[in-house]
Amino acid sequence: MNLADEQRKLYGNLYRQFGDDPRALFHCSQESQRERFEILARCFEREPGPFTVHEIGCALGHFGDFLQERYPRAIFSGSEIYAPFVDHCRKRFPESKFFLRDITEELPPDRYDYVIVGAGTFNIPGGAPRDQWQSFVYSMLSATYAMAKKGTAATFLTGYSDPGYEQPDLFYQDEKQIFDFAMRSLSRHVEIDDFGPLYEYALRVYRPEYVRVLYPQRAFEKYFRKK
Repeated sequence: MNLADEQRKLYGNLYRQFGDDPRALFHCSQESQRERFEILARCFEREPGPFTVHEIGCALGHFGDFLQERYPRAIFSGSEIYAPFVDHCRKRFPESKFFLRDITEELPPDRYDYVIVGAGTFNIPGGAPRDQWQSFVYSMLSATYAMAKKGTAATFLTGYSDPGYEQPDLFYQDEKQIFDFAMRSLSRHVEIDDFGPLYEYALRVYRPEYVRVLYPQRAFEKYFRKK
């Protein structure tokens, strides 16, 4: 199955139905969408000055609106696989750059301080087999980490939902499994954040060289010293 074509079809149908609305992106409401933005943004809450944020799956640019309000020093840009979304973002943010591309197919040369996977991107697999979707998740996280100079973040549905409320068309990412992947394949500096009202959590992964800047080198010298 071609995952990109399946996703274009899913989001295209909703976009034609709802237009510029969170429901066109599978969010139940603006409030739930914003809560997802909040836990993603904790990735860069320590930033004192200007920084770049690139959103993979930028969709309608709602995360850019959030950044303008909460983090006005953030320089926003994005990538999308659905052309009408790219056109929409270019009109919404004429000063920013938006790309029509699939970063899991070919890693782009551009780099950013933070690379964020659009909120809810991993929740709706469509008709994709679970193992294929899981491989896609790993590929996307690997690509976003490679593009990030400081860190990357994504949200997932938790497997710890109330019994009987799981929906078969949704993808619930096992926390232990994704933590193990991030620690073994990306970086040992990993956060799992499930604090909030939604049955979701954020995975945030930071580059070791950025962590060295955050903490006094002297206190951790023996851990960073090369053997």
